[in-house]
Amino acid sequence: MGGIRDEQRALTRSRVLEAAVRVFARSGFHGASVHAIAREAGVTTGAIYSNFDGKEDLFLAVFEEHIARQIEEYTVRFEGAADLEARSRGGGDYWMAQLREDPHFFQLYMEFWAHAMRDPELRPRFAARFGVFREFFARLIEEGARDVGVEPPAGFAQRMGTVLNALGNGLALEKLTDPDAVPDELLGDTIALIFNALLIAARSEEGIDV
Repeated sequence: MGGIRDEQRALTRSRVLEAAVRVFARSGFHGASVHAIAREAGVTTGAIYSNFDGKEDLFLAVFEEHIARQIEEYTVRFEGAADLEARSRGGGDYWMAQLREDPHFFQLYMEFWAHAMRDPELRPRFAARFGVFREFFARLIEEGARDVGVEPPAGFAQRMGTVLNALGNGLALEKLTDPDAVPDELLGDTIALIFNALLIAARSEEGIDV
């Protein structure tokens, strides 16, 4: 019996998350309600509260799934690229394509970000999930540097992970505000430029011909 209940609970949770994505996209975080998400999912509000603490908890779960999918996509592109420059451009191009194809999620993310920054209890929960991207980018930077024979200094990859995350989010704001002001290739070009400069500097310090 326990196994069947667990399966039903997992199925309900999955349906609720899928419905939440649609309702949040249509109505925004503040405009969405637990009742609307329950109607969309075809479940009772009680079923939602048996899986989530409320609308904020539900959004954080949606955000976690979004992060997991994005990391999967970045990993595929990183592993399939021929060299560091191709990896840099591939990651940047993917992010800009996402903004073009699904601009609503970033707008929703910014709405929730503003909400979380005003709530001292919610803020650290959001920050923990937000930090997953920085950690992922830091790992990619370390792997990319070592692939070309460069050992990054302690803490360097973590700082650059923060820079790349901020660069992507900043250009997303610019792109969504004024699409014509930000060419799709700008992020990839900038990341490639940064890494080429760092690679040249590192090899020069080690006395390696470039």
